[in-house]
Amino acid sequence: MKNLILSFLAVCACGLAATSCGKPELKNARGFVTDVEIVSDSLKSMRMTVGSDTLLFSMRDCMLNNGIMLRGDSVIVDYIDGRGDSLRALVLTLLPKPAHYVNPADMAGDSLLTAPAAKEEAADAAQ
Repeated sequence: MKNLILSFLAVCACGLAATSCGKPELKNARGFVTDVEIVSDSLKSMRMTVGSDTLLFSMRDCMLNNGIMLRGDSVIVDYIDGRGDSLRALVLTLLPKPAHYVNPADMAGDSLLTAPAAKEEAADAAQ
């Protein structure tokens, strides 16, 4: 009876070990988008530069955070291995660029050119 129980436990352990090896490992990369392939209204693929490497991602089942990426945007991609030389992107997080503010007081000698407001133009035209 003990041999039967030990044999059953050994078979279960071997079965669990054999089935858990096939799971893909989730990886993550941070880099800059160099190219995006868009066909009609769907994203097909994306090339991203990480250091000196260029990675090709399939965007078929990808979820996007913070909007759609464009060329030159900084992104973080969670991915697994795909078919051939492409990787399969699962989650893409867009890192927005910081806003660029201009303070006119910092522009000491330069003149600041502005356009008149629409209401002022209408009032000037009526007179």
